[in-house]
Parts: sequence; C-alpha cells; structure tokens
Amino acid sequence: MSFDPARHLDAVAPALDLVVTEVQRPGVLRFLETANAMWRIVDGYAIPDDDATLAPRFVPGDVPLSLDPQGEGT
Repeated sequence: MSFDPARHLDAVAPALDLVVTEVQRPGVLRFLETANAMWRIVDGYAIPDDDATLAPRFVPGDVPLSLDPQGEGT
C-alpha cells in the first residue's frame, strides 16, 4: 500500500483538532511526502539484533542563561 499524503492529512488533522488552510495545504502535503521518503530510508536499513545499542541517557546540567565577555555565566 502506498502512502497518500492527502488522505493521511484528511484523516489525521481532525483527530488532532488541526486546522490546515487551503493556502497551507500544499506545503503540508510536500512535508508529508518528504517525511515519508525519510521514513522509507530509515525503515529500509536493517539493524542486526546483536548490534542495537541504546544511546546513553542525557541529563542536562546547570546551564548559564548568558555569558559575559570573559565567558563567565551570569
């Protein structure tokens, strides 16, 4: 079964309470076509069961909101 971006948009937008205007629709459809093409590339790449390694967990640290000219956080 091939992906139909218009059919997908028509089915999903109401479920998400998403309003897509006629002006926006061509761009949204182009994006969905691009997203589908990217998904096909990723989905087509086989990862052996013994080669799947989980990424480490990221925990953000204390990040300064801004830096002064000497590079010190403020």
